[in-house]
Amino acid sequence: MASISAPLAVPANAGRKRPKTWSVGTLTYTTPQLVNVFVWMLWGDFCLFLMDSGVGRTLVPLQLKKFGASNATIAIINKSLVEFLVLFLCPIISTWSDRYRSRRGRRIPFMLWTTPPLAVCLALLGFSPDIAVWLKPISPHLLGGISAAGLTVALITITLVGYKFFDTFPQSVYYYLYTDVIPPQFMGTFVCLFRVCSTLGVLVFNKFLLKYCDDHPAAICTAAAALYCVAFLLLCVLVKEGEYPPPEPAPQGPIVRRSITSVARFCRECFTHPFYWKYYLLVLCFMIGYVPFGDFLIFFGQKELKMDLASYGNVMAMKDVVQIAVFLCLGPIVDRLHPLRMGMIGIILVVATGVCSFLFIHTAATFTVWILITFGAVAIYQGATGALGPRLLPRTHYGQFCAACALIFHFGQMLLAPLLGWITDTWGNAAVFPWFFTFCGGATVCLFLVYRDWKKLGGDTSYVPPLTTLSRREKAFENATPH
Repeated sequence: MASISAPLAVPANAGRKRPKTWSVGTLTYTTPQLVNVFVWMLWGDFCLFLMDSGVGRTLVPLQLKKFGASNATIAIINKSLVEFLVLFLCPIISTWSDRYRSRRGRRIPFMLWTTPPLAVCLALLGFSPDIAVWLKPISPHLLGGISAAGLTVALITITLVGYKFFDTFPQSVYYYLYTDVIPPQFMGTFVCLFRVCSTLGVLVFNKFLLKYCDDHPAAICTAAAALYCVAFLLLCVLVKEGEYPPPEPAPQGPIVRRSITSVARFCRECFTHPFYWKYYLLVLCFMIGYVPFGDFLIFFGQKELKMDLASYGNVMAMKDVVQIAVFLCLGPIVDRLHPLRMGMIGIILVVATGVCSFLFIHTAATFTVWILITFGAVAIYQGATGALGPRLLPRTHYGQFCAACALIFHFGQMLLAPLLGWITDTWGNAAVFPWFFTFCGGATVCLFLVYRDWKKLGGDTSYVPPLTTLSRREKAFENATPH
């Protein structure tokens, strides 16, 4: 009797195209999964910049100025003191996160556990004037010799240090996380969208909140703290990291010997190759020129051009719109041309527009025109070079090399930001423009030197970050995805 065979089972998805996937390290994404990671990372960036650039870079200086602090004092508190804190903590946190392994990854735990205390310190910062009023009559013998304004400045300083202490953890590792979870072929596009969201955060602050900074710091700080806390706790749960090769063995012996060995290894790996020094100096020159310029520009608008906070905020909001438009157009171009080439175009434009701003700004109207042009050029440079670190630095030691770079530019800002405060106190707030384009001119030279060395090291076709201390597993991880 002939047997009757059952029909072959045909898979339900037979004949369908397999969904396209993208990989970074051990992570593989379908399109919806990649979009999900983009959305949460970009939303976190929006909240981070709304908090940090809005409150840290704008509200704090305005509050210190309101209670009688000079430009030099503001620079010492909001720059030198904060930079010293970052200078000490950033290398420890960054190197620690490179070598840390946990069920949640190597970066996310550092953000997860510091988010709640950060939010508390940020909220207390906004209440510093109210706390000063409350403390003054409670301790007349202890605080009687201190003016209410002086006590407020002291409380702002203390709460700012607490906020910045905890903020150093997410600020250090958040920018390393996207190198670990974003596929390299989308890095230029992601960084430009990243800049869009960060600029949107600043725009929202400038347009809707800046005018309330003088009179309602508590409400602004509390709202920013709550938004940041919710956003980052959700991000830490919903974004997943991949697997990493085991780190090199930790030093053995007493704590002093282990510390000396770790520091020596850090210095040997990060500071002995001239290629990385050129990269560090590039970042140093731009950050020293740009960050204090952005911080002190508000005093130029207020004192020299007699602009009120609402008018200045409107100009800054228009500036943010211009930058967003630049970032939206720039991403695919950066991915195609390479961040170094677009960065060269951007930094030349930054220097040229900085010089023109110094020469041609005389009224609120000319201020509006030239600030929009200048910050448009800055957007080209930042959009391009935001993807530069992931393309040039070793992935296995990415946090460590970023920390080495941060050491250099934070040390420079700690020393030089008060100098700009003294210069503007002495010669007027217009001095921010020569400061800006002079240091950006130095960045132009450094960027050319980095580009020349990058070509010698393989360029577009075969560049591999120069690092000789990798283990076999780390080398395999380093070469798994192209730079």
